[in-house]
Amino acid sequence: MADDEFLIKPETIEQLSSPDRRRIDRIIDDNFITEHNPFIRHIVRRTRDFLENTINPETGEPYLQKVEVELMGESNDEAIVLPPYLKEAYRYAEEFCELLQKRIKSGGFLKTLLLKRVGSTMIAGKNTAEKMLSNWGDVIDEEDYEEEDIAEEKSLREEIKNMSSDERTCLVKFIETLNANKEKDPKYKLLVKLLLEENWIKRGCIIFSQYYDSAYWVAENLSFDLPHEKIGIYAAGGKSGIFTGGIYEKRSREVIKQMVKNRELKILVGTDAASEGLNLQTLGSLVNLDLPWNPTRLEQRKGRIQRIGQIYDKVYIYNMRYKGSVEDRVHSLLSERFANIHSMFGQIPDVLEDVWIYVALNDIEEAKRKIDAIPRQHPFELRYHVHVGKVAWESCAKVLDSGEKKKHLMTGWQ
Repeated sequence: MADDEFLIKPETIEQLSSPDRRRIDRIIDDNFITEHNPFIRHIVRRTRDFLENTINPETGEPYLQKVEVELMGESNDEAIVLPPYLKEAYRYAEEFCELLQKRIKSGGFLKTLLLKRVGSTMIAGKNTAEKMLSNWGDVIDEEDYEEEDIAEEKSLREEIKNMSSDERTCLVKFIETLNANKEKDPKYKLLVKLLLEENWIKRGCIIFSQYYDSAYWVAENLSFDLPHEKIGIYAAGGKSGIFTGGIYEKRSREVIKQMVKNRELKILVGTDAASEGLNLQTLGSLVNLDLPWNPTRLEQRKGRIQRIGQIYDKVYIYNMRYKGSVEDRVHSLLSERFANIHSMFGQIPDVLEDVWIYVALNDIEEAKRKIDAIPRQHPFELRYHVHVGKVAWESCAKVLDSGEKKKHLMTGWQ
Protein backbone atom coordinates (compact mmCIF):
# COMPACT_ATOMS: atom_id res chain seq x y z
CA MET A 1 0.00 0.00 0.00
CA ALA A 2 1.09 3.54 -0.71
CA ASP A 3 1.78 5.86 2.23
CA ASP A 4 -1.37 7.89 1.53
CA GLU A 5 -3.71 4.85 1.33
CA PHE A 6 -5.78 3.68 4.25
CA LEU A 7 -8.42 1.46 2.62
CA ILE A 8 -7.79 -1.69 0.60
CA LYS A 9 -10.11 -4.10 -1.18
CA PRO A 10 -10.29 -7.57 0.44
CA GLU A 11 -9.52 -9.34 -2.84
CA THR A 12 -6.14 -7.58 -2.99
CA ILE A 13 -4.79 -10.27 -0.67
CA GLU A 14 -4.90 -12.68 -3.62
CA GLN A 15 -2.10 -10.66 -5.24
CA LEU A 16 0.31 -11.42 -2.41
CA SER A 17 2.81 -14.23 -2.55
CA SER A 18 2.00 -17.46 -0.75
CA PRO A 19 4.53 -16.83 2.07
CA ASP A 20 3.07 -13.34 2.69
CA ARG A 21 -0.47 -14.72 2.77
CA ARG A 22 0.58 -17.35 5.32
CA ARG A 23 2.17 -14.63 7.47
CA ILE A 24 -1.06 -12.64 7.43
CA ASP A 25 -3.12 -15.74 8.26
CA ARG A 26 -0.93 -16.31 11.33
CA ILE A 27 -1.34 -12.69 12.46
CA ILE A 28 -5.05 -12.19 11.83
CA ASP A 29 -6.95 -14.66 13.99
CA ASP A 30 -10.62 -14.46 14.94
CA ASN A 31 -10.01 -11.84 17.64
CA PHE A 32 -7.56 -9.59 15.84
CA ILE A 33 -10.03 -6.99 14.55
CA THR A 34 -11.99 -6.99 17.82
CA GLU A 35 -8.93 -6.53 19.99
CA HIS A 36 -6.89 -4.16 17.84
CA ASN A 37 -9.30 -2.10 15.75
CA PRO A 38 -8.31 1.55 16.34
CA PHE A 39 -11.44 2.99 14.73
CA ILE A 40 -13.95 1.52 17.19
CA ARG A 41 -12.20 3.29 20.07
CA HIS A 42 -13.60 6.54 18.71
CA ILE A 43 -17.22 5.41 18.37
CA VAL A 44 -19.83 6.54 20.88
CA ARG A 45 -22.50 3.86 21.11
CA ARG A 46 -25.97 5.01 22.11
CA THR A 47 -28.70 2.38 22.13
CA ARG A 48 -32.34 2.86 21.17
CA ASP A 49 -33.21 2.45 24.86
CA PHE A 50 -30.87 5.32 25.77
CA LEU A 51 -32.21 7.57 23.01
CA GLU A 52 -35.86 6.86 23.89
CA ASN A 53 -35.46 7.32 27.64
CA THR A 54 -32.99 10.20 27.89
CA ILE A 55 -34.20 13.77 27.73
CA ASN A 56 -32.40 16.15 25.42
CA PRO A 57 -31.86 19.26 27.63
CA GLU A 58 -32.12 21.53 24.62
CA THR A 59 -35.60 20.36 23.59
CA GLY A 60 -36.99 18.89 26.82
CA GLU A 61 -37.99 15.81 24.77
CA PRO A 62 -36.36 12.37 24.40
CA TYR A 63 -33.67 12.17 21.74
CA LEU A 64 -35.84 9.64 19.87
CA GLN A 65 -39.60 9.25 19.71
CA LYS A 66 -40.50 6.16 21.72
CA VAL A 67 -42.33 3.44 19.80
CA GLU A 68 -43.21 0.56 22.11
CA VAL A 69 -43.35 -3.01 20.83
CA GLU A 70 -45.98 -5.45 22.04
CA LEU A 71 -44.60 -8.87 21.16
CA MET A 72 -47.02 -11.79 20.84
CA GLY A 73 -46.68 -15.47 20.13
CA GLU A 74 -43.99 -16.01 22.76
CA SER A 75 -45.84 -17.99 25.42
CA ASN A 76 -46.34 -21.75 25.22
CA ASP A 77 -50.11 -21.45 24.85
CA GLU A 78 -49.62 -19.13 21.84
CA ALA A 79 -47.72 -21.77 19.85
CA ILE A 80 -49.94 -23.14 17.05
CA VAL A 81 -51.07 -26.73 17.63
CA LEU A 82 -50.37 -28.91 14.61
CA PRO A 83 -53.58 -30.57 13.33
CA PRO A 84 -53.23 -34.37 12.94
CA TYR A 85 -52.61 -34.34 9.15
CA LEU A 86 -49.93 -31.65 9.39
CA LYS A 87 -48.35 -33.40 12.37
CA GLU A 88 -48.07 -36.52 10.21
CA ALA A 89 -46.57 -34.55 7.32
CA TYR A 90 -44.12 -32.88 9.70
CA ARG A 91 -43.09 -36.33 10.97
CA TYR A 92 -42.29 -37.41 7.40
CA ALA A 93 -40.22 -34.23 6.95
CA GLU A 94 -38.27 -35.03 10.13
CA GLU A 95 -37.74 -38.62 8.99
CA PHE A 96 -36.46 -37.38 5.62
CA CYS A 97 -34.08 -35.04 7.47
CA GLU A 98 -32.77 -37.96 9.57
CA LEU A 99 -32.22 -40.12 6.47
CA LEU A 100 -30.19 -37.38 4.78
CA GLN A 101 -28.21 -36.94 7.97
CA LYS A 102 -27.09 -40.57 7.80
CA ARG A 103 -26.10 -40.34 4.14
CA ILE A 104 -24.58 -36.85 3.93
CA LYS A 105 -21.98 -35.83 6.48
CA SER A 106 -22.03 -32.08 5.76
CA GLY A 107 -24.71 -29.73 4.48
CA GLY A 108 -26.81 -28.98 7.57
CA PHE A 109 -28.72 -26.33 5.64
CA LEU A 110 -29.84 -28.80 2.97
CA LYS A 111 -30.63 -31.57 5.40
CA THR A 112 -33.07 -29.29 7.24
CA LEU A 113 -34.46 -27.48 4.18
CA LEU A 114 -37.78 -29.36 4.02
CA LEU A 115 -38.43 -28.83 7.75
CA LYS A 116 -37.79 -25.11 7.43
CA ARG A 117 -40.10 -24.72 4.47
CA VAL A 118 -43.05 -26.73 5.79
CA GLY A 119 -42.66 -24.77 9.03
CA SER A 120 -43.28 -21.62 6.97
CA THR A 121 -46.40 -22.70 5.03
CA MET A 122 -47.79 -26.01 3.82
CA ILE A 123 -47.46 -24.86 0.21
CA ALA A 124 -43.76 -24.03 0.62
CA GLY A 125 -43.12 -27.50 2.07
CA LYS A 126 -45.11 -29.20 -0.69
CA ASN A 127 -43.37 -27.24 -3.46
CA THR A 128 -39.96 -28.11 -2.02
CA ALA A 129 -40.72 -31.83 -1.74
CA GLU A 130 -41.97 -31.94 -5.34
CA LYS A 131 -38.82 -30.18 -6.57
CA MET A 132 -36.64 -32.58 -4.60
CA LEU A 133 -38.34 -35.52 -6.28
CA SER A 134 -37.99 -34.09 -9.78
CA ASN A 135 -34.76 -32.08 -9.75
CA TRP A 136 -32.62 -31.15 -6.77
CA GLY A 137 -31.02 -28.41 -8.86
CA ASP A 138 -34.27 -26.41 -8.88
CA VAL A 139 -34.86 -26.50 -5.13
CA ILE A 140 -33.03 -23.29 -4.29
CA ASP A 141 -34.55 -19.92 -5.09
CA GLU A 142 -31.56 -17.61 -4.80
CA GLU A 143 -33.71 -14.80 -3.42
CA ASP A 144 -34.63 -16.89 -0.39
CA TYR A 145 -31.15 -17.75 0.86
CA GLU A 146 -27.81 -16.36 1.87
CA GLU A 147 -24.92 -16.68 -0.59
CA GLU A 148 -23.20 -19.32 1.55
CA ASP A 149 -26.37 -21.46 1.54
CA ILE A 150 -26.54 -21.30 -2.26
CA ALA A 151 -22.85 -22.21 -2.52
CA GLU A 152 -23.43 -25.14 -0.15
CA GLU A 153 -26.34 -26.41 -2.25
CA LYS A 154 -24.31 -26.24 -5.44
CA SER A 155 -21.33 -28.05 -3.90
CA LEU A 156 -23.54 -30.88 -2.59
CA ARG A 157 -25.84 -31.21 -5.59
CA GLU A 158 -24.06 -34.25 -7.05
CA GLU A 159 -23.87 -35.94 -3.67
CA ILE A 160 -27.56 -35.63 -2.86
CA LYS A 161 -29.25 -36.02 -6.24
CA ASN A 162 -29.10 -39.82 -6.12
CA MET A 163 -31.94 -40.13 -3.65
CA SER A 164 -32.39 -43.42 -1.78
CA SER A 165 -35.66 -45.34 -2.02
CA ASP A 166 -36.42 -44.60 1.67
CA GLU A 167 -35.87 -40.89 1.12
CA ARG A 168 -38.12 -40.92 -1.95
CA THR A 169 -40.83 -42.82 -0.03
CA CYS A 170 -40.75 -40.20 2.73
CA LEU A 171 -41.20 -37.37 0.26
CA VAL A 172 -44.05 -39.13 -1.56
CA LYS A 173 -45.90 -39.78 1.71
CA PHE A 174 -45.26 -36.18 2.80
CA ILE A 175 -46.84 -34.84 -0.42
CA GLU A 176 -49.75 -37.29 -0.31
CA THR A 177 -50.56 -36.31 3.26
CA LEU A 178 -50.72 -32.62 2.36
CA ASN A 179 -52.71 -33.27 -0.83
CA ALA A 180 -55.27 -35.33 1.06
CA ASN A 181 -56.13 -32.37 3.29
CA LYS A 182 -57.57 -29.26 1.69
CA GLU A 183 -58.00 -27.47 5.01
CA LYS A 184 -56.44 -24.02 5.18
CA ASP A 185 -52.92 -23.68 6.54
CA PRO A 186 -53.06 -23.15 10.37
CA LYS A 187 -50.69 -20.18 10.19
CA TYR A 188 -52.84 -18.62 7.50
CA LYS A 189 -55.96 -19.11 9.65
CA LEU A 190 -54.29 -17.30 12.54
CA LEU A 191 -53.17 -14.51 10.23
CA VAL A 192 -56.74 -13.92 9.02
CA LYS A 193 -57.94 -13.91 12.64
CA LEU A 194 -55.38 -11.24 13.54
CA LEU A 195 -56.32 -9.11 10.55
CA LEU A 196 -60.09 -9.35 10.96
CA GLU A 197 -61.00 -10.31 14.54
CA GLU A 198 -58.16 -8.35 16.16
CA ASN A 199 -58.60 -5.62 13.53
CA TRP A 200 -54.91 -5.41 12.58
CA ILE A 201 -56.09 -4.57 9.09
CA LYS A 202 -57.16 -1.16 10.39
CA ARG A 203 -53.65 -0.53 11.72
CA GLY A 204 -52.03 -1.82 8.56
CA CYS A 205 -49.83 -4.91 8.56
CA ILE A 206 -46.55 -6.15 7.03
CA ILE A 207 -46.34 -9.96 6.83
CA PHE A 208 -42.87 -11.50 6.48
CA SER A 209 -41.73 -14.87 5.21
CA GLN A 210 -38.26 -16.10 4.28
CA TYR A 211 -39.68 -17.77 1.18
CA TYR A 212 -41.20 -16.25 -1.92
CA ASP A 213 -43.64 -19.10 -2.54
CA SER A 214 -45.01 -18.64 1.00
CA ALA A 215 -45.33 -14.88 0.51
CA TYR A 216 -47.02 -15.26 -2.90
CA TRP A 217 -49.46 -17.92 -1.67
CA VAL A 218 -50.45 -15.87 1.39
CA ALA A 219 -50.92 -12.69 -0.67
CA GLU A 220 -53.03 -14.53 -3.26
CA ASN A 221 -55.27 -16.16 -0.65
CA LEU A 222 -55.72 -12.91 1.27
CA SER A 223 -56.87 -11.28 -1.96
CA PHE A 224 -59.61 -13.94 -2.28
CA ASP A 225 -60.66 -13.69 1.37
CA LEU A 226 -60.49 -9.88 1.40
CA PRO A 227 -61.76 -9.06 -2.12
CA HIS A 228 -62.11 -5.33 -1.43
CA GLU A 229 -58.51 -4.94 -0.25
CA LYS A 230 -55.42 -4.51 -2.36
CA ILE A 231 -52.73 -6.92 -1.17
CA GLY A 232 -49.15 -5.96 -1.95
CA ILE A 233 -46.27 -8.39 -2.40
CA TYR A 234 -42.73 -7.03 -2.07
CA ALA A 235 -39.83 -9.20 -3.24
CA ALA A 236 -36.57 -9.09 -5.18
CA GLY A 237 -35.97 -9.91 -8.83
CA GLY A 238 -38.96 -8.13 -10.33
CA LYS A 239 -41.42 -10.34 -8.41
CA SER A 240 -43.31 -7.52 -6.70
CA GLY A 241 -46.92 -6.73 -7.46
CA ILE A 242 -50.51 -6.21 -6.32
CA PHE A 243 -53.30 -8.76 -5.84
CA THR A 244 -56.92 -7.63 -6.11
CA GLY A 245 -59.67 -10.24 -5.93
CA GLY A 246 -57.20 -12.98 -6.87
CA ILE A 247 -55.90 -11.12 -9.92
CA TYR A 248 -52.19 -10.29 -9.92
CA GLU A 249 -50.65 -7.21 -11.49
CA LYS A 250 -46.90 -6.73 -11.59
CA ARG A 251 -45.74 -3.46 -10.02
CA SER A 252 -42.32 -2.01 -9.24
CA ARG A 253 -41.11 -1.86 -5.67
CA GLU A 254 -41.03 1.93 -5.87
CA VAL A 255 -44.74 2.02 -6.77
CA ILE A 256 -45.55 -0.30 -3.85
CA LYS A 257 -43.53 1.86 -1.43
CA GLN A 258 -45.50 4.91 -2.54
CA MET A 259 -48.83 3.10 -2.21
CA VAL A 260 -48.00 2.15 1.40
CA LYS A 261 -46.89 5.70 2.15
CA ASN A 262 -50.16 7.08 0.70
CA ARG A 263 -52.17 4.50 2.70
CA GLU A 264 -53.48 2.90 -0.50
CA LEU A 265 -52.04 -0.41 0.74
CA LYS A 266 -52.87 -1.60 4.25
CA ILE A 267 -51.56 -5.15 3.83
CA LEU A 268 -48.10 -5.91 2.48
CA VAL A 269 -46.59 -9.41 2.25
CA GLY A 270 -42.84 -9.47 1.83
CA THR A 271 -39.76 -11.65 1.70
CA ASP A 272 -36.63 -10.41 3.47
CA ALA A 273 -36.11 -8.10 0.50
CA ALA A 274 -38.63 -5.95 2.41
CA SER A 275 -36.54 -6.00 5.61
CA GLU A 276 -34.13 -3.32 4.37
CA GLY A 277 -34.65 0.12 2.86
CA LEU A 278 -38.39 0.32 3.55
CA ASN A 279 -40.01 2.95 5.77
CA LEU A 280 -43.41 1.61 6.79
CA GLN A 281 -44.47 4.13 9.42
CA THR A 282 -48.07 3.93 8.17
CA LEU A 283 -48.31 0.24 9.17
CA GLY A 284 -48.81 -0.51 12.85
CA SER A 285 -48.40 -4.30 13.01
CA LEU A 286 -46.08 -7.06 11.80
CA VAL A 287 -46.47 -10.83 11.48
CA ASN A 288 -43.52 -13.21 11.13
CA LEU A 289 -44.90 -16.33 9.42
CA ASP A 290 -41.52 -17.97 10.02
CA LEU A 291 -38.49 -17.07 12.11
CA PRO A 292 -35.09 -16.98 10.40
CA TRP A 293 -33.32 -17.36 13.76
CA ASN A 294 -30.92 -14.69 12.65
CA PRO A 295 -31.24 -11.80 15.11
CA THR A 296 -30.00 -9.32 12.53
CA ARG A 297 -32.80 -10.32 10.13
CA LEU A 298 -35.41 -10.16 12.89
CA GLU A 299 -34.21 -6.74 13.97
CA GLN A 300 -34.31 -5.50 10.37
CA ARG A 301 -37.89 -6.70 10.01
CA LYS A 302 -38.95 -5.00 13.22
CA GLY A 303 -37.17 -1.81 12.16
CA ARG A 304 -39.57 -1.36 9.22
CA ILE A 305 -42.33 -0.23 11.58
CA GLN A 306 -40.50 0.72 14.79
CA ARG A 307 -39.04 3.94 13.46
CA ILE A 308 -39.25 7.71 13.55
CA GLY A 309 -42.56 8.93 12.20
CA GLN A 310 -44.55 5.82 13.22
CA ILE A 311 -48.16 6.96 13.58
CA TYR A 312 -48.81 4.62 16.53
CA ASP A 313 -47.19 4.86 19.98
CA LYS A 314 -47.20 1.07 20.15
CA VAL A 315 -46.71 -1.48 17.35
CA TYR A 316 -47.80 -5.13 17.46
CA ILE A 317 -45.56 -8.01 16.40
CA TYR A 318 -46.66 -11.66 16.25
CA ASN A 319 -44.08 -14.46 15.87
CA MET A 320 -45.72 -17.65 14.63
CA ARG A 321 -44.42 -21.13 15.35
CA TYR A 322 -45.85 -24.65 15.51
CA LYS A 323 -45.97 -26.43 18.87
CA GLY A 324 -43.46 -29.28 18.92
CA SER A 325 -41.69 -28.04 15.77
CA VAL A 326 -37.99 -27.32 15.47
CA GLU A 327 -38.75 -23.60 15.88
CA ASP A 328 -40.65 -24.40 19.07
CA ARG A 329 -37.80 -26.52 20.44
CA VAL A 330 -35.26 -23.80 19.65
CA HIS A 331 -37.55 -21.25 21.29
CA SER A 332 -37.79 -23.44 24.40
CA LEU A 333 -33.99 -23.74 24.63
CA LEU A 334 -33.56 -19.98 24.28
CA SER A 335 -36.30 -19.16 26.76
CA GLU A 336 -34.24 -20.86 29.45
CA ARG A 337 -31.49 -18.33 28.82
CA PHE A 338 -33.38 -15.19 27.79
CA ALA A 339 -36.57 -13.60 29.09
CA ASN A 340 -37.99 -13.53 25.56
CA ILE A 341 -36.88 -13.23 21.97
CA HIS A 342 -37.55 -9.50 21.86
CA SER A 343 -35.10 -8.75 24.66
CA MET A 344 -32.22 -10.25 22.69
CA PHE A 345 -32.76 -8.49 19.35
CA GLY A 346 -29.46 -7.07 18.25
CA GLN A 347 -27.68 -8.44 21.30
CA ILE A 348 -26.36 -11.79 20.13
CA PRO A 349 -24.34 -13.06 17.16
CA ASP A 350 -25.91 -14.82 14.21
CA VAL A 351 -24.98 -18.22 15.63
CA LEU A 352 -28.67 -19.06 16.07
CA GLU A 353 -28.85 -20.28 12.49
CA ASP A 354 -26.49 -23.07 13.59
CA VAL A 355 -28.56 -23.71 16.73
CA TRP A 356 -31.64 -24.29 14.55
CA ILE A 357 -29.79 -26.88 12.45
CA TYR A 358 -28.40 -28.73 15.49
CA VAL A 359 -31.88 -28.95 17.03
CA ALA A 360 -33.35 -30.15 13.71
CA LEU A 361 -30.68 -32.87 13.61
CA ASN A 362 -31.42 -33.79 17.26
CA ASP A 363 -27.96 -32.76 18.46
CA ILE A 364 -29.33 -30.92 21.48
CA GLU A 365 -26.04 -30.91 23.40
CA GLU A 366 -24.24 -29.10 20.57
CA ALA A 367 -27.14 -26.64 20.34
CA LYS A 368 -26.82 -25.92 24.06
CA ARG A 369 -23.06 -25.43 23.72
CA LYS A 370 -23.69 -22.88 20.95
CA ILE A 371 -26.20 -21.02 23.11
CA ASP A 372 -23.96 -21.07 26.19
CA ALA A 373 -21.11 -19.61 24.13
CA ILE A 374 -23.15 -16.47 23.46
CA PRO A 375 -21.91 -13.56 25.59
CA ARG A 376 -24.31 -12.44 28.29
CA GLN A 377 -23.46 -8.84 27.47
CA HIS A 378 -23.19 -7.06 24.18
CA PRO A 379 -19.70 -7.73 22.70
CA PHE A 380 -19.10 -3.97 22.48
CA GLU A 381 -19.72 -3.63 26.22
CA LEU A 382 -17.51 -6.62 27.01
CA ARG A 383 -14.57 -5.19 25.08
CA TYR A 384 -15.06 -1.46 25.57
CA HIS A 385 -16.49 -1.20 29.06
CA VAL A 386 -15.29 2.34 29.77
CA HIS A 387 -18.12 4.50 31.11
CA VAL A 388 -18.72 7.59 29.02
CA GLY A 389 -19.71 10.52 31.19
CA LYS A 390 -21.18 13.87 30.25
CA VAL A 391 -19.79 14.88 26.88
CA ALA A 392 -20.47 17.66 24.41
CA TRP A 393 -21.66 15.17 21.78
CA GLU A 394 -21.41 17.65 18.95
CA SER A 395 -17.63 17.69 19.37
CA CYS A 396 -17.51 14.10 18.11
CA ALA A 397 -17.69 15.44 14.59
CA LYS A 398 -14.13 16.65 15.03
CA VAL A 399 -13.04 13.06 15.63
CA LEU A 400 -15.20 11.38 13.04
CA ASP A 401 -14.82 13.66 10.05
CA SER A 402 -13.04 12.07 7.08
CA GLY A 403 -9.66 13.63 7.80
CA GLU A 404 -9.64 12.40 11.39
CA LYS A 405 -10.78 8.93 10.36
CA LYS A 406 -7.86 8.69 7.99
CA LYS A 407 -5.46 9.97 10.63
CA HIS A 408 -6.52 7.39 13.22
CA LEU A 409 -6.66 4.49 10.75
CA MET A 410 -3.14 5.23 9.56
CA THR A 411 -1.78 5.18 13.10
CA GLY A 412 0.13 1.99 13.88
CA TRP A 413 -1.93 -0.70 15.63
CA GLN A 414 -0.76 -1.72 19.07
